[in-house]
Amino acid sequence: MNQQIFDEHIGTAPPSTVDVDRIIQRQRRGSLLRRLAGGGTALAATGLAISVGVALSGGTQPQPGPSAAAPARSAPAVPSASPSGLRLDTSNPKAIQQTLSRLRVVLEREVAGAAPDVRWIYMPDVPGERRLPDGHPAMYAERNPVGWAARSGVARHGKKAGLYMWVRPDNCGSQGGGGLDPDGPLPRRSSPQAGGGPRVCSYMLECEHGTKAGACQASTTGGLDVVERTETSPAKNGKLYRFYQVQVKLPQGYYLRLSAVNYFGGDGSGVTSETPLLTKAELRTAATAIAAQVVN
Repeated sequence: MNQQIFDEHIGTAPPSTVDVDRIIQRQRRGSLLRRLAGGGTALAATGLAISVGVALSGGTQPQPGPSAAAPARSAPAVPSASPSGLRLDTSNPKAIQQTLSRLRVVLEREVAGAAPDVRWIYMPDVPGERRLPDGHPAMYAERNPVGWAARSGVARHGKKAGLYMWVRPDNCGSQGGGGLDPDGPLPRRSSPQAGGGPRVCSYMLECEHGTKAGACQASTTGGLDVVERTETSPAKNGKLYRFYQVQVKLPQGYYLRLSAVNYFGGDGSGVTSETPLLTKAELRTAATAIAAQVVN
């Protein structure tokens, strides 16, 4: 694959400042400490960490882009997902990037199937980030541990908000990674030059005992184990961040998570809609359709 074309249209993103995990982590830490004080059962240490997104290839620093929309450019040919299924290939850097490209195809197709009127729009996440064209989510590979991620703005009904995807190992410890002390400091984010930084794990969605009624649901659909969570956290001006999250277990020891949020951008971004722009049902439909195509 031509790396220059790949970077131009798929995007080698800088470490994301996305606050989905970070906001929820703070909220859960407070809940954990309250349960510990009352004699409750502690969450696993791996349940309170944030994975650092660092691209596997390309070393150029992102250049500041114009605030206006970039000129339309034709998208490159992208390999479609194999008719026999999509395998999460971690055998070498080229295979990881090819998997990333195929995941983009599947993500775009299934979101369009679940919510046909949703449009992908460029969403800045870090200062100086290179502007990408509208029409595709930004995709990047993680390497510590190996995983894949997507983030994008979405537009619908005259509003804009964010949508994220992660495909990550469902047990970091099985690959030699250590979790975080739930009472310790939040992990520092790594720069692209840092070689991936310390290994950290992303918490798994669970319907814990005492979870507010209606906020979490675990089920099985078509043989897939699915967890759905709805969470809120205080935002500016008395508003609330809202997170619709769907997690599906995948083959090869991975899981898929889609997260729709009601803000647009990275840390500290303001609320742009009362609720995320994809409904819970649409998010579940897209997540299970993507997961159903992943094979061993």
